[in-house]
Amino acid sequence: MKKIKNMNFQEAKEAFSKWEAKHPRLDDFDMGGLTLTQCREIAKGADPEAIADMLYGLFNYGFMAGYKQSEAELKAKVDKRIYNDMHRRLLELVYHLPFGYHAEYFYYFMVYSFEDDDILKAFFPGRIAKPALEIRAEHEAKEVREKAEREERKKVVDEALKQYEQQKAGASV
Repeated sequence: MKKIKNMNFQEAKEAFSKWEAKHPRLDDFDMGGLTLTQCREIAKGADPEAIADMLYGLFNYGFMAGYKQSEAELKAKVDKRIYNDMHRRLLELVYHLPFGYHAEYFYYFMVYSFEDDDILKAFFPGRIAKPALEIRAEHEAKEVREKAEREERKKVVDEALKQYEQQKAGASV
């Protein structure tokens, strides 16, 4: 799809018609009659700069209205899924924890805090449990690999010590 700034007026109308079929506007965010009356007065003056400013303002108004509508839709969607006020507080607490760029550490901490994979499978939906189980499996595989590497290094060191002791014993005789 073309960027909006590269569309001509007809292409923009067609693109909006297609988009509007999937995203209906709500009355609360539609433009009021007073704004349309003011636009008519500006257009009567036929000052090209005033008309351009008006069109730019209308365009910005549309983006602002779209943003506010999407925020309202998101809030409605969240409110539908919130169980009670304590649930909302917990979500807000987790959202505002001061982890910043290091939020993945908190996520890993939470994933590792479950003692058993069956708990994750039983109490969480698949879209949450699956990545957590993958992280736990990767961690367990890493631990097994590191343990094997440690044992291999230990064998090498033990073999080197054994050879050293044999050389030392052979040199002292």
